[in-house]
Amino acid sequence: MLIGIGTFWIVHPAAAEGSFSIPPDSDAAVRFAKILAIFKAVGDALPPIFVLLAISFRQFRLAGYFHLTTLLLVIVVDLFVWGSFVPNAGASDILKHIPFAIPIIIAAYCFLKPNSKTP
Repeated sequence: MLIGIGTFWIVHPAAAEGSFSIPPDSDAAVRFAKILAIFKAVGDALPPIFVLLAISFRQFRLAGYFHLTTLLLVIVVDLFVWGSFVPNAGASDILKHIPFAIPIIIAAYCFLKPNSKTP
């Protein structure tokens, strides 16, 4: 569902403008914020659960792919949304995502690098 919502916002960016035209301090803004918080919480919780499941089943390569998917779906889409829809988004706002991306990239590399087993 989250992937579908993100894809819809990317394909139809004008549809998301309605959510940013909600007057602040209104009941509609509070409801929108609650719904968005639920989607954000689910989107932030699912990738680590999938990674932990992959590691528990000793599927380390799959854990690396989950890290790359997390990087693309969470960080890159979030960067795109910040750059496109947040009013007056500056470079410093977008660069704040880098500390989250660096550990994901390192973990993905460690899980996906070729394993040189010597007999």
